[in-house]
Amino acid sequence: MEHELRAIGNGQAEWIKQTVHVDYDNRSQRPLGFSNNGRYNKVIKLLGTFKGDLSHNDLTYLVKTVDGNTYHLYLHLSDSDPLHTPSPIRWTLDFRVLKRGEAIVLTLWKSSTHMRLEGVADFHGDLCPELVLGCKACHMALKLLPELNTSRDLIVIAENNSSPALDAIQFVLGCTMGNRRLKIIDNNRHIYLFASGIGGYGVKLSLKEICFNDEDRFNEFERKVVEGSATLDDAVCYQRLLDDRVARLMDLDNDEVFAVENVRKCFMCNNFLTESLVHENYDFPMCTLCQSNLPENNSDVTYQ
Repeated sequence: MEHELRAIGNGQAEWIKQTVHVDYDNRSQRPLGFSNNGRYNKVIKLLGTFKGDLSHNDLTYLVKTVDGNTYHLYLHLSDSDPLHTPSPIRWTLDFRVLKRGEAIVLTLWKSSTHMRLEGVADFHGDLCPELVLGCKACHMALKLLPELNTSRDLIVIAENNSSPALDAIQFVLGCTMGNRRLKIIDNNRHIYLFASGIGGYGVKLSLKEICFNDEDRFNEFERKVVEGSATLDDAVCYQRLLDDRVARLMDLDNDEVFAVENVRKCFMCNNFLTESLVHENYDFPMCTLCQSNLPENNSDVTYQ
């Protein structure tokens, strides 16, 4: 839906403003098709549902029809209870998104082909700031560890379990939970450890604080979108803020986005730790716990 929202935000829409008859499925809460100028338009995909702006009961639907067009349908419910039947209902075919809007791409996609951001966005389903963070982390790690660029020895430990950055890591590096080269610790932080499982060395990337100067507006629009109270205008504004953040992150150098620390693997317990916490015992790196003669016999690679 992001392409359609960008098109609407850029004014790429043909206004229609006609009252139409709509076939509506109450069970799935979606329009199935509508008649306009003697032609029936079958809906094949519901792109989004939004709150209307004429009354608090109104709903709007962004739909794609079988002919490839995208339309905005406005449902006006004058009854106080939208589930009450019969209820005075009026459907308006608001506008059609111009087809050229579907071809809109951010020019920044083409400026960083080495990160394959466009392919990552296709894999994930849309382009968002956290996807850029994941791509930047991968690019930065491979630059710091060039010998692991094509190595199946590379493993990644991520400290969050729900970020789109994980899709970027899987797409760019081929590290997945299935092949056991992607391990996740749910600390809800953008911290990523890239390391050689055999060599026992690597880097830890921690997201720096980045100010976008729109945090209040962004959080308000995000709240509305998440809880389902956003109007179409809210969704368009939210998409614009997302695109602005994507562009800002792409403009930043990698070292402006992530702080870097070298890591090594404990010889005894196989835990990775930052170099500042490493103890050298007879030229073998060890963590504090193992160095104090309390080793953990853990064959799994974890991160502390």
